[in-house]
Amino acid sequence: MIRHARVKKFKIGSPRSLTMAKSLKIRSWYIVDPSAKAAIVHSTGADVTVLDLTDVSESRNGVGDFCRAWAKSAPAADLSFLLPAFSSAGTEAAIDLAIRHGAASVVFSGARSGAEVQRLDMALRVAEIRAGLAPGRTRIAALADAAGILASSSFERCSNRLAALGWEGGYDPSSDTARLAAGTIALAAAAAGVAAIDAVSPTGDATAFLSECERARANGFSGKLCRSSDQIAIVNRIFSV
Repeated sequence: MIRHARVKKFKIGSPRSLTMAKSLKIRSWYIVDPSAKAAIVHSTGADVTVLDLTDVSESRNGVGDFCRAWAKSAPAADLSFLLPAFSSAGTEAAIDLAIRHGAASVVFSGARSGAEVQRLDMALRVAEIRAGLAPGRTRIAALADAAGILASSSFERCSNRLAALGWEGGYDPSSDTARLAAGTIALAAAAAGVAAIDAVSPTGDATAFLSECERARANGFSGKLCRSSDQIAIVNRIFSV
């Protein structure tokens, strides 16, 4: 049985934030577009807000505005940034943008293997040094795609930055494919000693979503990705047990 520990959050740049436990025990990861209103996003009660940079060309102008508004609404709350897969050719630009705006962590979509996490680790190091920051401060939450799920064992010991492992795919939660993917990632995260994050749910039904969260928690996940503010209260309640 995997037990879920709750840990304190730390401010960006504080000495303890650099030595916190490797595993990020976070319940709700709320993915939002940079055009969203920071005050409204903060009021949802999500543990972590994740700014979506997967279309970095369109996001660039909105990120600064959101981050400035966020600093006024929630000065002590860390921000995370969703990076596009390396296959998109926009990852490097998104990394620079995230680091310039004080990313406490990055959520790496389309992770195909541990080798790609190592590549991201080095890219983050370059961006941190360029920004005058201590190398190694930015944590990684990797979201495995189909290839990454099949290569899930490669994420173990791939990077000291890796603090969480999740999956993506958009499969029907009741399908065998989704159950296999979720189970594989839960086991891989446990083997790597990092938090397990369940995928964004394709369902809009509150009852079905509740059952999905309960199953994820029972299978060892400590949190879930969300794109709807209506899901956050459910996620926080279920993964607090």
